Amino acid sequence: MISKNIFLTDIDEVMEFVNHVEQCSYDVDIAVDNSVINAKSVLGMLSKGFRRMMRMDIHADHAEELLEKIGRFCI
Repeated sequence: MISKNIFLTDIDEVMEFVNHVEQCSYDVDIAVDNSVINAKSVLGMLSKGFRRMMRMDIHADHAEELLEKIGRFCI
């Protein structure tokens, strides 16, 4: 598993992030406010809001392609 902190500033960034994550064959979760949501769920991501730090857990050993695509959201 790979963990990274991410920060999304607006709805457009949430949509871009989800679009990239949806293309992955492995699971990606977001941990925020003592809950875990599926990062492939637009409604789930929007329900937690944005403009806050969130932990992303990638359930794969290698995710270089995804990390390259979403690198600008990682902090």
